[in-house]
Amino acid sequence: MANGFGNGNGARREEHWTGKYIADRLWKFYSEKTSTRAITRLQFVEHVGYLLFLKLDHERAQRAGRFARKPVAPVDTWPDLVLLSGDALHNGLNTLMDELGAPAPAERPDRQTASVVFRDAQPWGLNRMAELTKLVVEEIDPYHWSSVRQTELGDAFSRMLRDCRDDIDLKIETGQTLTPQPVLTAITRMLGVHSGDIVIDPACGTGSTLIAAYNLMLSKGGHLPPGSLAGADLDPQMCRLATMNILLHTGRPFSDPAPIQLADTLARRSTPVMRADLTVAPTVAICNPPFKSSGVQPDADMRDDFWAYGDFPTNFLQHLAITLPQGARAAVFVPDGVLFGGGAAATVRQVLLKNCDVHTLLRLPTGLFHRKGVKSNILFFTKSAPKPSGEPATQSLWVYDARTGNHHTDTGNPVTEADFDEFLSVCLPEGGFAARDERVSKRFRRYSVEELLARPKADLHLPAYLAPEMDHFGDPKDMALQVAGQLDEAARHFREVARALP
Repeated sequence: MANGFGNGNGARREEHWTGKYIADRLWKFYSEKTSTRAITRLQFVEHVGYLLFLKLDHERAQRAGRFARKPVAPVDTWPDLVLLSGDALHNGLNTLMDELGAPAPAERPDRQTASVVFRDAQPWGLNRMAELTKLVVEEIDPYHWSSVRQTELGDAFSRMLRDCRDDIDLKIETGQTLTPQPVLTAITRMLGVHSGDIVIDPACGTGSTLIAAYNLMLSKGGHLPPGSLAGADLDPQMCRLATMNILLHTGRPFSDPAPIQLADTLARRSTPVMRADLTVAPTVAICNPPFKSSGVQPDADMRDDFWAYGDFPTNFLQHLAITLPQGARAAVFVPDGVLFGGGAAATVRQVLLKNCDVHTLLRLPTGLFHRKGVKSNILFFTKSAPKPSGEPATQSLWVYDARTGNHHTDTGNPVTEADFDEFLSVCLPEGGFAARDERVSKRFRRYSVEELLARPKADLHLPAYLAPEMDHFGDPKDMALQVAGQLDEAARHFREVARALP
């Protein structure tokens, strides 16, 4: 091979590539052959996704006999694209993205997924076409990407997305953030996700929650139906990335219905998240909703089935508690304010304890979420039917404090899977929930539902048996970046006020 991955000594065939190898080589191209000031890391990963979609679509159409698939893109899109450069490449991509990103026409249901991947997509600027041409002809076109092991291809894309944390955290208008992978692994194990589950995320971002669930489902064996993962997000860019993330991990046909929807989940009164083709109710929900957003704001007139209308995390919590079917398991991230705040948060806590089995509260270490400075928790519950006797569905809430004495950052001291080993061992003993014992760890404590409902406003800001310590406010650099972000947001609001003045 003349260029790229197969070049030099120790050349490897595509089937032996690892996710790390692919990601490292693509980042090497980004740093050495693109203008990193003009093209962000996230824009680069997006275009890698677009190009891999088109290349794989072409490769699958070239398979022999019954293994060939009808291309989703126009016939010969990829061979024609490789020959373009400059204005022709820019115009060709614009036309192609407009066509594929439009809502799928009735006669082309196979374009539903493509319409999500390319919706609102735009190529790099015209002055960046030389760099894009190199990416196409040096790093994508010479290789047979269908030969790469599916797990490694998906891993490469996930790695690259995680490396875009700075760009994603800047999307304050939709409150995006990346959830550390070890946290997601602990959640899926705690929920007991298996190959028979239907897993949803109503605020899916880049789809990392769904991929974590998929990886555990895959490890349990069995056949995974196409509808085993479903998600939604308000941000078209996140929908594009999440869809590619799922496609590259699962190898599902591009002609299948889209696993991710561009949608305002909170406007859905009757469904938690449902693909149009999915007739089986979800069994697991994992959600890390936006804690705050400078863009879309909660609309108090949107839902008449809510117990009370509050901020985003409060609304997502009750949305799932209301819309999930009986027996579904859920894990929802909430900030401290949802645990002890008054108003809507207090109402939701009280009703949640009565209508669902809220069995576990995990208090997460500080510093987990890059540049957010927000203390976070995860509430685990099972949707339950109200008891005829009127007794609450919750019997006991077990609190595990992984926060006290723990501070992590995504750079200096990243969280690892080992950090949640004790949490999983005490919360999932061999005898099941009934065998939980608070004596096994000072971080673990049981509260009866009677205690909880007797607390003022059903306050869930609950300690374990650890000695209290002064709050860790975080690394000074993280604090400075957080303050700078808040000042930027305040300046934006002031500019809006100034523009509105006569």
